[in-house]
Amino acid sequence: MNQYDFDKLIEKYLAGETSPDEEKLMREWSDRMIEQSQLTLSATEKQTLHTRIWKRIYTNTIGQQPFLVRYGWFRISAVAASILLFILAGFFVSRQATIHQASRSIARKAAESTGNITIKNTSNKAEKISLKDGSYVLLSPRSNLSYPEQFGTKTREIYLQGEATFDVTRDTSRPFIVHTGNLVTQVLGTRFTVKSYDTDKSIEVRVSKGKVSVYEAAEKSDGNRNGVILIPNQKITFDKLSQKLTPGLIETPQMVLPPENKTSFVFDRVPLGQVLATLSKAYGIEFIVENQALNKCAFNGDLNDLPLYLQLDLVCKSLNATYERRGTTLFINGEGCQN
Repeated sequence: MNQYDFDKLIEKYLAGETSPDEEKLMREWSDRMIEQSQLTLSATEKQTLHTRIWKRIYTNTIGQQPFLVRYGWFRISAVAASILLFILAGFFVSRQATIHQASRSIARKAAESTGNITIKNTSNKAEKISLKDGSYVLLSPRSNLSYPEQFGTKTREIYLQGEATFDVTRDTSRPFIVHTGNLVTQVLGTRFTVKSYDTDKSIEVRVSKGKVSVYEAAEKSDGNRNGVILIPNQKITFDKLSQKLTPGLIETPQMVLPPENKTSFVFDRVPLGQVLATLSKAYGIEFIVENQALNKCAFNGDLNDLPLYLQLDLVCKSLNATYERRGTTLFINGEGCQN
């Protein structure tokens, strides 16, 4: 059969004028195209795809007379083939998405059947997960979370690979415990973030609210183990190689006890000690003045609506001083004012 005859056969098929043998020939042609796409389809899926393909071909050929006038019948088979391939590609993408969603659902149900739930965030945005105790987890991309379908009567234990922020409902009878490799984070009720990707050299825990106990999972031979207590605006970094815990302050401390009014952050010749006391109360961070001569200096300025480290920059520059972060404490030093 030459190209012209094949185009005429497609025309007859779309118009519903083919004989049984000709209709069989058309179906064999589309079946061959589907097989070449390497899609494994059920009989129902094949029938759905056939219907969709030939409806689209009709709309773009027989249903568009200007096309026929411009190009004649010799282009119908080419258009039909391109439309078929386009629909196959779309069907493949849609089917893959359905399979992915189904496989995730199956994986989750399989985990649930064994008493555990495992969630993998393969998207490009954080996923919020609500737990039965009222807590919730904001699971970051490329992160996995595993926990029992029902928490125990003594603890609420979760296993994390990756990064997540936890907002934990307080329950003094059941500590909330997050396992991340060699590190354990334990709380009663608070908000904190754990970052522990397999490719990272360290594990990091940051606290936003409440108090968190962070310690090594492995107990030492003398019955002790490394551990620290973190409060808001503090973090801990655990080096996986050296097994060393390093406490510090988070990059952008937030107020944990904001002042009752903005006038509290406006200072008119206020001694440095009083300024630092106000900041310490607001952020829950300890300040130590190393050069006591600085305490005689007075600060003038409005520190409202500024992040902590910018507030300190303004204070220190006006008093001929500097500040340094050492662990979870801020140290103030310098020659001080000249008056």
